[in-house]
Amino acid sequence: MVIDDHPIVRNGLAGIINTRENLKVVASASDGIEALETIKGLKDSLPDVILVDVLMPRMDGIEFIKAVNITSKIIILSTEIDRYAVMNMLSLGVQGYLLKDEDPDDIVNNIEKVVSNDDYVALSTEIIDEINKNKSKKYFNLSDRQVEVLNMVANGLTNKQIGQKLFTTERTVKAHLTEIYTLLDVSNRAQAIAVAIKRNII
Repeated sequence: MVIDDHPIVRNGLAGIINTRENLKVVASASDGIEALETIKGLKDSLPDVILVDVLMPRMDGIEFIKAVNITSKIIILSTEIDRYAVMNMLSLGVQGYLLKDEDPDDIVNNIEKVVSNDDYVALSTEIIDEINKNKSKKYFNLSDRQVEVLNMVANGLTNKQIGQKLFTTERTVKAHLTEIYTLLDVSNRAQAIAVAIKRNII
């Protein structure tokens, strides 16, 4: 599902997404209120992923996220490269924050990864670069290895990929993540990234 108040963006994204064999846009809306009404009508065919613009009339993206109560994964579409906006959105439980001017194929590739992997958090490369500019040497009780794992999570790597890079097992990576979640007082990857951004850990 695509929610954006600009028809060109909404229809353009839908057209590109529909070119992929494994993806199909089941609905679209121009603002949060229309989106909530549309979702009610979908009943048993809820979308796996909802792309949401931040700035929209009547009901914006943040209000929509707070109002909607479904299991669909949400990816933010924005024109802003703002680490604090990213942090706030991730803390609300979204599965990604992508820039509208990003290559359309990259946006769709990120959608596919979010659909197929519950652990994947989609972030635009420019956003990751912006986050990395503000790294702090204070790790808030995290070890160097845990910070390394957290950076890889922010870069979209799976547990298996992290394990391969660190020459260790997925089980060890999961153990690192469990301890990271405990130290940061969070329960999932998106929240961990949000807290890490807030504290300038990554």
